[in-house]
Amino acid sequence: MSLLDRGSEEVIVFPEEAVTDKDGNVRSRPSKVGIPAKARLQVQGQSGTSARRQDQDNEGFEGEKVYKIRFPRSFPHLLGAQAQIEWRGQRWVVFGDPNYYTNSRRTAHVDYTIKRY
Repeated sequence: MSLLDRGSEEVIVFPEEAVTDKDGNVRSRPSKVGIPAKARLQVQGQSGTSARRQDQDNEGFEGEKVYKIRFPRSFPHLLGAQAQIEWRGQRWVVFGDPNYYTNSRRTAHVDYTIKRY
């Protein structure tokens, strides 16, 4: 079994859902009901502006953590920009678009960048 088909961390996924507000506008938000899932998470290095944000004058009061999250290939959902992940008791937001790796069938997978501010 490939590492792409296993996850070692328990997470709760709150996929993006479309809702209609009281004015009739369709908006997206994280769903209120989470989906338990297994995932692999790796810390992602930061450079440039992201790294400098940690060194601003509010040092010690705010921080930014960035991880890469990958679900087993059997995970049936694609996550949108409003999706959230609960991991180790903290909420993380999906940042940016999914990253698709499509070089071969054996190594094809999708991963996401998640952030906590």
